[in-house]
Amino acid sequence: MLRPIIDIFMTILLLLSMSYELFGAVFLNLYDYGALIHEILGFSLIILFFWHLWLNRWWLKNIFKGKYNLTRIILTGTNIILIFVVVILVVTGIIMSRFLESFDFIEDFIEFEGLMSFAREFHIIASYWGYVLMSFHIGLNWHIFSAMMLKNTKFKNKLFTIFFTIIFFIYGVKAFIKRQFWDYMSMKAIFVFFDFEESFMFFILDYLAIMILFAILGHYTILFLRSVKK
Repeated sequence: MLRPIIDIFMTILLLLSMSYELFGAVFLNLYDYGALIHEILGFSLIILFFWHLWLNRWWLKNIFKGKYNLTRIILTGTNIILIFVVVILVVTGIIMSRFLESFDFIEDFIEFEGLMSFAREFHIIASYWGYVLMSFHIGLNWHIFSAMMLKNTKFKNKLFTIFFTIIFFIYGVKAFIKRQFWDYMSMKAIFVFFDFEESFMFFILDYLAIMILFAILGHYTILFLRSVKK
């Protein structure tokens, strides 16, 4: 039961970390602490991510065992890329850390090497790729999550499921375009701008829709591969 709880908290922290400026300024009314809030959320998310990885360490132990079909290649490839992206987030996050800047030798090193701007750009691109990959990862493994969390639920209305999928798929695509995700993922945009007049809840709803969009893509990718395998 611990795994789904960690996954739920990771999902919440992921949404909040992407909205850190609005979360800090609009929701918490802490206009001058956006960066600090982002560090706290990011650090908490990273801890939960590696805890999640530890709970699934059997996957790491078996990564070089057995045969690889297309399904396993996609699952393993997504996980490896996601881990790589998280490592980039950790490294660039450390470089940009306001807390670590208080140590003179770290600040001198960062300034000397000119790493700050480099770290900021790659932190942004890794953040958006990480968000998409984590969402896709949720979809790829949704059958595991639903088996643990929804095993006692008898609700199996296919019509509702289809309606929900179509609505959030369309909404997710629109939100993906509106929030300029591809611009950040392709480094066309290297600064994230927040509209402080915007409703925090609408921002979260858009990002949740994007998460659901890629979870849907991941879920139906697995269903398709299984159908082809049969």
